[in-house]
Amino acid sequence: MRRAADLPLPEQPHVPGSGSSPDMAPLEAAKALAPPETRVNAWQDNRAYLYGHDLLEAGFFWEAHEVWEAVWLNCPPNSVERVLLRMLIQQANARLKLVMGRRNAAGRLATEVEALRGDLAGRLGAPTSFMGVDITTNFAL
Repeated sequence: MRRAADLPLPEQPHVPGSGSSPDMAPLEAAKALAPPETRVNAWQDNRAYLYGHDLLEAGFFWEAHEVWEAVWLNCPPNSVERVLLRMLIQQANARLKLVMGRRNAAGRLATEVEALRGDLAGRLGAPTSFMGVDITTNFAL
């Protein structure tokens, strides 16, 4: 189920080096919806954040990274929100590297995702979910 179903997905996924061009219109529209500050108590209303999940789940890895970066920039420094967004961005990046055939790069990124997941779990204590993300599940390629 899409989290921001009223926002259209791009025409096709962009894969750097493949000759594809990114469909920037829906991404720019979504990035403009990012609130001035990304906070845990308002994640369900953060349309750009939710759209990033839709992009990732639909295989738009470059696009998810692009949108989530706008959300990440609005996270307070050293916050749990910032760690989560970095983890999600790197997860999208790792999946993109797999599509590009760069398995070693994907593996390095997956290791970073796991370290960020561990950092996040350590900061939060025992919750299984944070901002709608299951933080108990290991990222696997």
